[in-house]
Amino acid sequence: MQAKNILLVEGASDQKFFNQLLIGVSSQVEIEPKIPRDVDARIFRNGLQPLYLQLKLQVDLLIRGQISRLGVIVDADHSTQELNGFNNRRDQLTSILRGKGFIITDTPTQKNNGEIFTHPSGAEIGIWIMPNHFSDGMIEDLFISTTKPNQSDLLNHAETTIGNLGELKAFAEHHNSKAHLSTWLAWQKEPGTSPSYAYHQGLFEKNHPNFIALITWLEKVFNPTP
Repeated sequence: MQAKNILLVEGASDQKFFNQLLIGVSSQVEIEPKIPRDVDARIFRNGLQPLYLQLKLQVDLLIRGQISRLGVIVDADHSTQELNGFNNRRDQLTSILRGKGFIITDTPTQKNNGEIFTHPSGAEIGIWIMPNHFSDGMIEDLFISTTKPNQSDLLNHAETTIGNLGELKAFAEHHNSKAHLSTWLAWQKEPGTSPSYAYHQGLFEKNHPNFIALITWLEKVFNPTP
């Protein structure tokens, strides 16, 4: 039986989007974890906790050759929160990999390249931290940066509306981009359109450099040049 290619992401919305993005990648890739309880019965929601648990399991399988290629995509979130931000998130991931014997290179000095780390066994694992593997933020920041020009007025109006919430604002400041994107999607022809469907419907610039960089990294992870 041929070893699997696996991409680990944080949640169901991410799974749906990367199913769209991976259509152009020739290798078949399974996106995990399927649901949190597949990882641990005590976990009831998606996020970093089930992903990190799954990562530790999958890395062992990768080293043993039971997985062919492995990629990991997580949000950096913001450094205003304890243990979050790009540098902290990268440290969390590379600490897991270093403990498994992977060779960890220096922190990136440029955005939109992602990383691929190698194990003495020959196993390789790719890591991309949203939005651009350099800055703080999350996948919503990637989406906001890649909307089509004809969406600018609506996108700006959504941002202004959020900024004018005042005391009605119930979410934390570091979730502004989530609220910004969700508001913009709520005002589409089909209110509440998901990011994956918005991508499919052409609301984003599919040839935007930020998407191209991410797809290029996915190709390197799952279709390495011999």
